[in-house]
Amino acid sequence: MLKNKTTEEQPGAQRGRQVIEEAAWLLRQMRFSQHRGAYAEGQQVAISIDPRWNTDNETMQVLITCYAFAHRRADWAKLPMHILPEGGRAGVCAIACLNARGQVVIPRLPAGEYRLSLRLKPARVEPVLYRQPESLAAQGEDASDERRVWRGEGEGGAVTWTIEETEEGDVQIAFETSEEKLAGHVVPFSLVDPDSKRVHYSRQLTLEPTRTPGKWEGWCSVGSRTEMQGPYELVFEVVPPGEAD
Repeated sequence: MLKNKTTEEQPGAQRGRQVIEEAAWLLRQMRFSQHRGAYAEGQQVAISIDPRWNTDNETMQVLITCYAFAHRRADWAKLPMHILPEGGRAGVCAIACLNARGQVVIPRLPAGEYRLSLRLKPARVEPVLYRQPESLAAQGEDASDERRVWRGEGEGGAVTWTIEETEEGDVQIAFETSEEKLAGHVVPFSLVDPDSKRVHYSRQLTLEPTRTPGKWEGWCSVGSRTEMQGPYELVFEVVPPGEAD
């Protein structure tokens, strides 16, 4: 019975993989801006990119939808995408993951021309800014002044990351490595709603030398405590500089 079940599941898994591969091929060719969206259709999937102006008339919200024909199942989490500026401008503007319905919303992108870059592997995802995090012991017993911190690793432990609430009411993120081979590497990251996959914040950081010899770090503020309510998923990759352009 188990053997027959495995045999029956193989065609569905293969079709799901074919959907992902065709979607990746189509997405790499698509371009969009604040003035125009994009649509592409293959044999197994249709993709639409729908940009709309935000109320500030300076930024846009973008909805990306992948629809598999014949209601085929696809593991859309295996299709993380980088939103890149077109026309030779460097930098990752957002790193996003599709939800179970094959959709993602990037709520805020500056006006401009954009393209997509994809990798056919799951991105690193870590839960952060939830309600019961680790506490900093050094903060003492005064709960009103207690800072909150989240820590983790990537690249097989070669890169460590920290998200911390500061005494000034700021939320900061840092990526650090002691591996010289990762010096100058770029870390695109996003803070994403765990259910809808809506991107709350995106940026890329470069691992640059610190004052401590043999250490490289990239860090920034992602907003105030009141702005960063969470919970979120931290989605990130560590890539060589040329692959982030």
